[in-house]
Amino acid sequence: MSVKIGMIGAGGIARSHLSKLQKIEQATIVSIYDVNRESAVQAAESVGASAADDVDSLLNSNEIDAVFICTPQFARDDLEERAARKGIHVFVEKPLGLDLETVQRKEKAIAESGIIHSVGYCLRYFDTVLKAKEYLQGRTIHLVQAQRFGTTHPALWWRTQSMSGGHLADAVTHQVDMVRFLAGDYRDVTAQFGSNSIAGVFPDATIADAGAVTFSLKNGAVGTITESCVSPHHGGSEVKFFGPDFFVHLTGNGKTLTIVDKEDKVTLTSTQDPSLEQDKAFIEAVATGSREPILCGYADGMQTLAFSLAAHRAAELGSKVTL
Repeated sequence: MSVKIGMIGAGGIARSHLSKLQKIEQATIVSIYDVNRESAVQAAESVGASAADDVDSLLNSNEIDAVFICTPQFARDDLEERAARKGIHVFVEKPLGLDLETVQRKEKAIAESGIIHSVGYCLRYFDTVLKAKEYLQGRTIHLVQAQRFGTTHPALWWRTQSMSGGHLADAVTHQVDMVRFLAGDYRDVTAQFGSNSIAGVFPDATIADAGAVTFSLKNGAVGTITESCVSPHHGGSEVKFFGPDFFVHLTGNGKTLTIVDKEDKVTLTSTQDPSLEQDKAFIEAVATGSREPILCGYADGMQTLAFSLAAHRAAELGSKVTL
């Protein structure tokens, strides 16, 4: 079965998905829409698709089976609900939004529609991450440490808190999600965010340049997440899981896994493209009608967003926030 795809958005992440979809035999890219007509036309021409005139013409269940929503989080409006009402399966890029109540409303509409849905937490699809999940199953974790350091995205919307949600919500969300996926759901969070340096790089920025977050999980483990988006001389990401008889370490956004215990020390580096595996899983799910290949649905992605929003709320209140 060929799965006919529409794409909303024609920016960098949309073009990344287009390149992956072209490698998937079952996927047929039919139409692309972007508020920037020129970008939509260029993207469409690159994959042999048409450029839709508006969202309504793209969201046509007679023309497409599924839609990839790749607009920035501030520009989602009610796209997911409109697709769900028409029975069009939905892939949505992370993070799901900036307001939890809005995302909860969308989740309800998606769940009631019965459509297939997936959220872009692609790191879950690394074989190394899945190996770590298998290893950690049933083991007692007492401490988690996660971190992500890098530079600021050049787009104005990204460095505007009200449009991106900040570095934690937009980029470090992958590490937030990896902790949930591998160690279990969050129970509570405290946080502090700073802005010592970012004004010297981008005077118009309203996001924090660093964050220090502490949390506990429902299983009793505690942990920290530290992050900076103004770190040009040291970058990267890692998540560490400590147990009484093991140590699990994921680096490079999950690409490399090290497991140490009394039996052995093993290091594995993935050769997979997790974004391709993610898109394959969604296409397979749509083609077969089974959600089984999908590792992150909308409700799951909503829980990851809830943590980032709660962290910022905790920083504003100066106190612990329970999820």
